[in-house]
Amino acid sequence: MQGTLTDVTPAAPSPRDLFLESVSTLIFADTVEALTVEMTADDWSVLGEHDLSASLAKKGHNVLPVTIIEACSGTFSVALLKNDETRYVSSLLPCRLSVYATSTGKVIISRMNTAAMAAQMEPAVAEVMGKAGDRLEAIVSKVLSKK
Repeated sequence: MQGTLTDVTPAAPSPRDLFLESVSTLIFADTVEALTVEMTADDWSVLGEHDLSASLAKKGHNVLPVTIIEACSGTFSVALLKNDETRYVSSLLPCRLSVYATSTGKVIISRMNTAAMAAQMEPAVAEVMGKAGDRLEAIVSKVLSKK
């Protein structure tokens, strides 16, 4: 019948919807360096860089380059960590970005889709996650604009 509503079940979100990926125009090492430089310039602390491919190579495994960058911004983390009610999200901290190479030679920047994750959280957490995610996306955008 024309003009009636039909039951339409929205497609379930894919687990991949919880992640964002962008292709870098820079080579692998330059992408890692540019991310750490831009995060530091934006007042984030880079707490660590983990070369997973090197760690796995020590165990006899051969994988393409993968580096995890851990970063934290006190501007955002303190708001969540100072209250018992929101400290449960500490397992999401520090923020992580991954830079990895594909078998086709692309360099990918991967990170959590903070907007999608924040949408599932209580308002106090969602607000902080949203702001932190926006700042990280701005940093990633700066790196993606480099040639």
